[in-house]
Amino acid sequence: MQTQEFANAAFESMRQHGIPPSPENFTIWFHYHSDTYGDLTRLVDKRIQDAEPFDEQHNDELYARFFGGDQRKITLGAAAGTERILQEVLSKISTAKTNVAGYAAFLQDTSEALGGDAGVRNIETLISALIEQTGVMQKRNEVLERDLQKSTEQVVILRRDMEAIQRDAQTDGLTNIANRKRFDATLREAVAAAEVDGKPLCLILADIDHFKKFNDLYGHQMGDQVLKLVGRTLRDCIRDGDLPARFGGEEFAVILPNADLAEAAEIGDRIRKTIATRRIVRRDSKVELGAITTCIGVALYQKGEPIPALIDRADEALYVAKRTGRNKVVTEEQMNDPDRNAF
Repeated sequence: MQTQEFANAAFESMRQHGIPPSPENFTIWFHYHSDTYGDLTRLVDKRIQDAEPFDEQHNDELYARFFGGDQRKITLGAAAGTERILQEVLSKISTAKTNVAGYAAFLQDTSEALGGDAGVRNIETLISALIEQTGVMQKRNEVLERDLQKSTEQVVILRRDMEAIQRDAQTDGLTNIANRKRFDATLREAVAAAEVDGKPLCLILADIDHFKKFNDLYGHQMGDQVLKLVGRTLRDCIRDGDLPARFGGEEFAVILPNADLAEAAEIGDRIRKTIATRRIVRRDSKVELGAITTCIGVALYQKGEPIPALIDRADEALYVAKRTGRNKVVTEEQMNDPDRNAF
């Protein structure tokens, strides 16, 4: 599988450049070799070309930029904001309780005063004081209501921010479809559901033909445009409930719940044909660079099997499609005879 190749290449690069094999550094170099992020690839390539060392500070900066530094700050900031609002609300409620207790004591004193002879003689004074204190209490309640409304609005904003953070954490920044983290989690959920309800579940793996050559010829920016196009095409061609994801580099995946092998192959071929009909055009010169094609492998989940086995079969079918001419869809049933009934 390509995943193993990327992992081996990452370890070798870290060895060549004298980089400690930490999880953070491995993440950087794995995604460099899988070309997940064009900006990361360009930054690393430039540093290699300039013969600059990959010291600890630079490694930390790369990891923070591409794998969660800012996002972690935002998350911590949102949590701190929520705690601050909660403390403010509790403080306001405590003050309100004190005010209510004071008002209740005043009413009690007024009631007792009205019950005596002095109260009858000073009734106008007592009523005036009662009206005054009631007005004060009313204003305090109005202030409390406004403050609580403001706090509610702040909580809504924080919740929206947190939802955006969670969404961004599960979305590939370039193609705007699910990233590998969300793919892994969703596939686990889909397999668990298939085990319970017995409905079919299929997996598509798709790879852009000759993408490295295209990148070398036209540059990473045009390569990024190709990746975006494939991401849009996946969204356009799948059903409601299917999940398109960037699997790594130029490889994509689609999780198809409640789809048998034949239906999944039809969806895969719709994706393949749609991509092949679209043209890549330079935005600056309007020069057409031609079409791109994809190879697609399709596998059906077998009850009780480990998830890596499903991914491996889809990956094997994908590579059969590559070895037998590219720009085709091959299912796991066709791997031994890919030209028979292949799309």
